[in-house]
Amino acid sequence: MAVSRRQFLGTATALGGAVLLASPGAAHAITGSIPDYEPTRESLDTHPVARWYKDAKFGVFIHWGVYSVPAGSGRHIASEWYLWYQSYRGTDQWKYHRDTYGEDFVYDDFIPRFTAENYDPDSWVRLFEQAGAEYFVLTGKHHDGFALFPSKVTDRHSVAYGPGRDLVGELFAAARKRCTVRPGLYYSLGEFFNPAIGRPMRNFYTDEEIPLVGYKPVEDYIGDYELKQLYEVIDRYDPELLWADGQWFRPTGDPPWRSEEPMAHYYNQAKNRRRPKGVVVNDRFDTHYDFATYEQRTNPQMDPRKWECCITMGYSWGYNKWETDEDYKTSKFLIHLLADVVSKNGNLLLNIGPRPDGTIPGIMQERLRDIGAWLDVNGPAIYGSTPWVRAEEEGAQPGIRYTVTPGAFNVIVLGAPGGTLSLPGDIPISATSRVRLLGRGGTLTWTREDGRIHIAVPSRLPSDFANTFTVDWERRRA
Repeated sequence: MAVSRRQFLGTATALGGAVLLASPGAAHAITGSIPDYEPTRESLDTHPVARWYKDAKFGVFIHWGVYSVPAGSGRHIASEWYLWYQSYRGTDQWKYHRDTYGEDFVYDDFIPRFTAENYDPDSWVRLFEQAGAEYFVLTGKHHDGFALFPSKVTDRHSVAYGPGRDLVGELFAAARKRCTVRPGLYYSLGEFFNPAIGRPMRNFYTDEEIPLVGYKPVEDYIGDYELKQLYEVIDRYDPELLWADGQWFRPTGDPPWRSEEPMAHYYNQAKNRRRPKGVVVNDRFDTHYDFATYEQRTNPQMDPRKWECCITMGYSWGYNKWETDEDYKTSKFLIHLLADVVSKNGNLLLNIGPRPDGTIPGIMQERLRDIGAWLDVNGPAIYGSTPWVRAEEEGAQPGIRYTVTPGAFNVIVLGAPGGTLSLPGDIPISATSRVRLLGRGGTLTWTREDGRIHIAVPSRLPSDFANTFTVDWERRRA
């Protein structure tokens, strides 16, 4: 029986989180010969992009926090920025908060309502599995400064207030127990309001300065707070991926973030162990990065350097109670986006926003399961693939995207073609090649005429969304 990619990943993760192509001892010997990374851009730039990340292609982003309680102030408002929008006198958000909660109700009064009472980390991981995701990224701390993990440098976190639980730790433990989805962590370097940054919290109606719940005063925001928290999450949770954000909310004086220091520690911690593992960071640490971030947009061109498209299902990243089904991207759109991103050497990080009680809205679950059902059939053309010499055929109807996997060339048709699929004559196909349709048994008839390749399309196709025609370069044994 053939081993699926998910089975292979699960076995590798169970063996220590790294996909080892040789014996553990050999892997250790190879990795051990690499000098430790230094906290310099020159040294960090020698870090390779983890193989698992290149192969994964699809992950789930999770925006969850105190902002999930007010859950926005309108349909097209990013709920995770509620505090910032509400701070501007006279705006619609400022008026909404006053009229809904009153002038004496400040943002931190939402914290007791962030209960996570129905939070079931194992069910989250199972949902990510059903989606076909290979990794997830949980917002450990967003710009409001409220962390979902305990910390020695502040009590502004979910163990001391609100849920009374280590929300990060529980999800990471569930993921590592099942060994199917790799855990990653988001961390906002800066914060909307923090006395050490030079922006103390205020009542935005009286302009009175008010304390941050759980805040422990520090003089050096970066050295005594932000960097220490990064070391905490690296050492406590050992994430496979670190996703930085909020670098624009700098302390007064615009000092450097000094991200090279925790990044070198992160890389060395992953490297210097009995079974080394690959880890990656995004491009918002204001220094070295392993992959570029394209937020709410895609890279229009194939890029030799690894990149990631992070995108919402609706408008908001955090849960927004005002959004309707019409505000959500369709499953068809998201599957087409996944194929497009992968064909251009990217990964898709698709966001969900759980409610404050820890439940995930049904429409978000539906979209994830639709993608997973498509990947159950078409995953062999996605996972572990690499780009071809070009990603697409411009102007083709329906759209076409190309990927390459070991021994095969994949043509992903964005839709359900009928009759004959006509392709350019330069695609890699020879007289001995077999053409198959993923999700359907047998081989398809094809011909070469007028400088083009013509594939006979079956009357019934596996998907209304997108279908993959695979050219096997080598004949398989019977």
